Amino acid sequence: MDRCRATKANGEPCTLPANGKQGLCWAHDPATAQQRRRRAQRGGRAKGNREVVGLLKEEIKTVIADIRAGGLDRNDAAVMIQGYRALKDFITLERHVKETDELAAEIEELKREYGAA
Repeated sequence: MDRCRATKANGEPCTLPANGKQGLCWAHDPATAQQRRRRAQRGGRAKGNREVVGLLKEEIKTVIADIRAGGLDRNDAAVMIQGYRALKDFITLERHVKETDELAAEIEELKREYGAA
């Protein structure tokens, strides 16, 4: 199978298989540019939920302020911070699982497009 005749951004020749009459791979073919843009936009949405992160930051800042003001016991605060940390870890795990699922789906789609499946 022929290799793509395009050059990558780092100056190296592309090593992906070429498809179509232009001798370009899916990543370099102008005919697939719109589909690549759609996928890139989807990838941007996979990033962490900024609203939840902002809420967690505010909650932790409130706990710290309450400790300083003497309105919250240090042991209670420590348990609360541990809870926030566990929540953050679950959010991170959820994001990683979602990204992995999306990548697996894209790999399967590319396999179908290239007839490898």
